[in-house]
Amino acid sequence: MSDPKQLIAQAESLQKPQSGFMLLFTGSSNSYRLEEATDLYVQAANMYRLKKDFNSAGKLYVKASEIQDKLGNHNDVANHLVEAYKCFKGVSPQDGITSLKKAVHIFLTQNGQFRRAANFMGDLGELYESVGDTENAISSYEQAGDYFQTDRAEALSNKAYLKSADLCALQGDYKKAVELYDTVIKQLLGNNLTRFSMKDYFFKVILCVLAMDDIIEARKRNDTFLGDEPTWESTREYKLVNEILESIDQGDIDGFQDKVFEFDQFSKLDKLKTQLLLKIKDTVDKDDEDLL
Repeated sequence: MSDPKQLIAQAESLQKPQSGFMLLFTGSSNSYRLEEATDLYVQAANMYRLKKDFNSAGKLYVKASEIQDKLGNHNDVANHLVEAYKCFKGVSPQDGITSLKKAVHIFLTQNGQFRRAANFMGDLGELYESVGDTENAISSYEQAGDYFQTDRAEALSNKAYLKSADLCALQGDYKKAVELYDTVIKQLLGNNLTRFSMKDYFFKVILCVLAMDDIIEARKRNDTFLGDEPTWESTREYKLVNEILESIDQGDIDGFQDKVFEFDQFSKLDKLKTQLLLKIKDTVDKDDEDLL
């Protein structure tokens, strides 16, 4: 049978409850018929998928999950919802979010599958980003980090925390961003394999602190990082931090801009660092005006 609509009609017919004479006549229990209906929905969904009608395919996977929910088959419910999410994510992100949230809830509460929950929580963060829901994206990435940590997957946990921290910083929630960067730094201190990447996290923390206009704390952080990781002193980021602090002390906006420009010529600044430095520049500029 090549028409998914016929499969759907068959599935719907099988879901009608039977009793008495009809049950004896057909010789099949309601639960068996529901399992057959599930298989038919999945077959129809796969056909739509092959035709690249992902919205129709996603809806049928959801129907399959609803039947399995009635039967109490939690693992099958979650798996069908994941397939629905895969179909929806490119054509209907909000439906993908709904399906994936339900699947993650099952992985956590029914199956104890923290690794799968963590992976899909990260995917959920990406979906939220795609629809411009930064607040839920931040929360999803942080939760993914927590679940990876529960499963002792440190590298994946740190990756998720960093995504959440970067979004926090971009949104201007510098305090939360610093907390998340600190979580990653604490995990990585003393690890020779990740020593090179530490300078980036140190730099972001100090920039966030300066963006909060807390120069004293920024100096303390700079000294602390130097004690934690002596190689920090040899980095271009360390040099720029000290030049920024000097510019702030002197209210030297031109000097600040020159040093940032010079740094950017050798180490290209990304969107986040550029935004943080612009925020700090406004502070230096304001302090300079206040002195006049």
